[in-house]
Amino acid sequence: MAAGVETHQTGESGIDYDVVEAAEPEHPKCRFMLDYWRARCQPDGMPLRRDFNPLDMPKLMGGMFVVEPVDGGTDMRYRLIGAANVRRLGMPFTGRLFSECYAPPMAASQIVLHNRVMNDRKPAVLRGRFVGVDLEYIQLEAIYLPVAADTGFQVIGGLYDMALLD
Repeated sequence: MAAGVETHQTGESGIDYDVVEAAEPEHPKCRFMLDYWRARCQPDGMPLRRDFNPLDMPKLMGGMFVVEPVDGGTDMRYRLIGAANVRRLGMPFTGRLFSECYAPPMAASQIVLHNRVMNDRKPAVLRGRFVGVDLEYIQLEAIYLPVAADTGFQVIGGLYDMALLD
């Protein structure tokens, strides 16, 4: 289900974005991740985290991320974020909370999105651009895929530049 455009103003600290939700991914790396996720779905409609192996997709690893809920889903923590995204966004994310990484409106909307993905057990796709990090000119696509981990639900995703379709 496609949603409307979501735009936030950049605050003094944190990253913000201008995005639209899409029904299906366009970027080949996001499509690959979605196909990989679908092929590993259990009867309940969601794959197990242990069945989702990033080593199966080495060309995608730099843009990948793994997120888990904190404090009952009131915030999210990056368990892992790929090196390409660290370079792109100019700061380390692994181990950090969304509330530490993003401007408050983006953190809030990303927390809602991740909770929805985990609760509905359905993927989501966002397309747009970052704001306030010298990346306004780059069109990006991100995919969010729910997985069942030993500790509860997580989201595995990828963030890729739409101009780099290889």
